[in-house]
Amino acid sequence: MDNLVRGRTQTVSLAKSKPKLDSVLRIHGYKEGARVRPAVVKAAETAIQALTDVVQPTVSYRIVAVDCLDEDKIVLENGVAMKSQIFQRYMNNSKEAVIFALTAGKAVDDQTIQWMDEELLVEALFLESAAWLSVEDATKQFVITTRRWAHKQQLRITRRLGPGYSYPIDGHQIQWDLFDQKKLFTVFDDTQIPISLLESAAMLPKMSRSGMYGLLPE
Repeated sequence: MDNLVRGRTQTVSLAKSKPKLDSVLRIHGYKEGARVRPAVVKAAETAIQALTDVVQPTVSYRIVAVDCLDEDKIVLENGVAMKSQIFQRYMNNSKEAVIFALTAGKAVDDQTIQWMDEELLVEALFLESAAWLSVEDATKQFVITTRRWAHKQQLRITRRLGPGYSYPIDGHQIQWDLFDQKKLFTVFDDTQIPISLLESAAMLPKMSRSGMYGLLPE
């Protein structure tokens, strides 16, 4: 992914990444350099290789105008309004926003389910951990591309905001309601993207992430 494109929703592939063995083990409490049972190491290595084989990181995004931004809500160009104090604080009066939904791909979920059915529970657990590291890497790729594109437009980006997360404001943790995920996804109504929402507002594939960045004058 080299650049962002204004207009309709865009879905693009991101580079695959292979998580390091130490990083996967560390998630489960194994310190770097610590003695780890050979069976555990083998299970982690199997999971990392499986991830490398099946992961298909993609990001769907759209740049939209912000019609209204006040102390307790944001209204996007499609008329969708979402309420939270975080928007005024963290979007900093942005006139536009980059809405995105990113995923490691359905094949990762399929492999996890297959291993669970086969009672390869340790491998399945390590695969989920490796997949989240892949999502983190894919997010970094998207941020770097977005920041570079914004700089060319004489803009800068805000921090990432995501439904279901909490953000500090005046000593309190203020949450962005997870169910606003459904409202956020309405910006993608013009096309089909490789991520869907459950009634609970959770995303499928499971290894996915969504959110927005505000765009401000540099």
